[in-house]
Amino acid sequence: MKKLNSAAAWARMLSVSCLLNLAVQPSNGAATERLFQPSGQRLVNPERGFYSPQTTTHLEGLEQLRGRGISLILVEMDLRAFKERDLTQEKLDELRGSFSAARQAGLKVIFRAAYGYTDRDYRTDPKDMSRMLGHVRQIGVVLTENADTLFAVQAGFLGPWGEWHDSNWGDPPSLDARRTILFALLDSVPAPIPVQVRRPMFIRDIFASELESSNSSDAALGASRLSRVGWHDDAFMALPDDMGTYAEPEWGRERELGWCDLHNRYAPFGGETVGTAASTPIEQVVREMEQLHISYLNISYHPKTLQRWRESKFAGGDAFDYIEHRFGYRLVAQKFLCASEVRAGERLSFELTMTNSGFASPQLPRLVTFALISGDRIERLTLKNVDPRQWGPWSGTIVLRGEIPIPKDFSGNDPAKLALQLADPSPRLTNDGRFAIRLANDDVPFLEKEGWNVLAENIAIHK
Repeated sequence: MKKLNSAAAWARMLSVSCLLNLAVQPSNGAATERLFQPSGQRLVNPERGFYSPQTTTHLEGLEQLRGRGISLILVEMDLRAFKERDLTQEKLDELRGSFSAARQAGLKVIFRAAYGYTDRDYRTDPKDMSRMLGHVRQIGVVLTENADTLFAVQAGFLGPWGEWHDSNWGDPPSLDARRTILFALLDSVPAPIPVQVRRPMFIRDIFASELESSNSSDAALGASRLSRVGWHDDAFMALPDDMGTYAEPEWGRERELGWCDLHNRYAPFGGETVGTAASTPIEQVVREMEQLHISYLNISYHPKTLQRWRESKFAGGDAFDYIEHRFGYRLVAQKFLCASEVRAGERLSFELTMTNSGFASPQLPRLVTFALISGDRIERLTLKNVDPRQWGPWSGTIVLRGEIPIPKDFSGNDPAKLALQLADPSPRLTNDGRFAIRLANDDVPFLEKEGWNVLAENIAIHK
C-alpha cells in the first residue's frame, strides 16, 4: 500500500497548496455583496465534455460541433503505410491541416497515432523500434507547432488502435517497449501537455521507483515526467474489469479506483464506452466517474450504452444530461464582493468565491485575469501564483482576491464592469472567447468575443 499512500500525500499537499496560493490580500474598503445562482445549462467549455472522433484524412462537420455542445475532437493518424519508411511531408501536412481546422472551429485536439485501426491490424506495428521513434520525433515537431490547440496525446503506436495490446512487442508490450515509446513522446511533446497510456497499471510499473519515493506536491504540479502521464479507458464501465483495463494481479476494481481517485486529480482521464457497458447500473457509472475524475468521452461510441444513459434517470433528471454537465470542471460563482463606486487613482478591491461541481479540475494552465471595463478602456490584473489545475471538486471553496489600480485618467463617463477571464495562455488563443472558461451561472453574463465573465456592472468611477 505504499504507492497509494504516496498518492494520498500528493492529494493532501495539493489541497493545502490550493488554499495558500489563492490568497491575494485585498485593501480595506466598503464592498457590495452579490450572490449568484448556478446554471442548469449545457456549457461549451474547452478541454472537457464529449468528443467527436475524427481522422487526419477525413475531418467531418467541425464547424457544427460547438453548436452540439462539443469542444473536443480525437484526431487519429493512421501510419500503416509507413511501417518501413519515414513519414512524408504530405503526411505531416495532413496532420497540420487537422490542427488548423480545429483551431478555426474553436476546438481542442486529443491526438493518437497507430499502425492500423481495425481488427486486422494485430501485430502489424513495426518490429524496428528506431522506425517508431523516428515517427514520434517527426510527429512531435507538428504537435509542438500546434501545442496551443493540443489537449492531450494518447500514447498509441503499439498494437492495433495503438491500445498497447497484441503488438509485435508483446501482449501487452514489454515494459521496455512501453517505457521507450512513452518517454519519447514526453520528450517530443512540450510540457505541460499530458500523455495518456491505456491502463493504470502501465503508469505504476513504468514509474515504480518514483511512486515509491514521492513525498511532495512537485510530482502533481508539472515538475516531473510522472506528473504529465494519465490514462484512457476505451472499454469504460464494461464490468468486471473493462476488458482487461484493470488486469494487474492482486489489484481488484475497487483498489484500482482508489489509486486512480488520487492519481487522476492531476492528469486527465477519459475514453469511450463499449456495448456491454449498457448493462452497468447508472448509479455505479456516476460513482466511478466521480472517482476517476473523468474529463471526456466519445460521443459516437458506443451508441447502445449512450442511449441507455439517455433513457435512465439520475438525480431527478436525465442521466445523460447529468453526466454531460459534469464532465471535467464546472466552475460556479457563489459570491462576489466589490465596491459599487471608487475614485480614479485609488484601488478597487474584490473577492470572488467559487466552487467546482464537475468531476475534475481544469487540466491545463490558465491565465486568471480580472479587469475593469468601461467602453473601450480596460484595466487588467492577472493574478500570480494562482493555478486553476488545483481547483478540483475535492478542493472545496475557491477564493480569489485582488486589487485593481485605477489610473487617474480613467474615464468616468460610462459605468464600469468588473469581469473575470479564465483564458488560454497561448498568445494565439488568449483573447479568443471560444477557448476561455465560462462560469456556470445564468446571472453572470459572458462576453463571448474575448471570454469575459461579468461579475459586477454599473461601478461608478469618480474623478
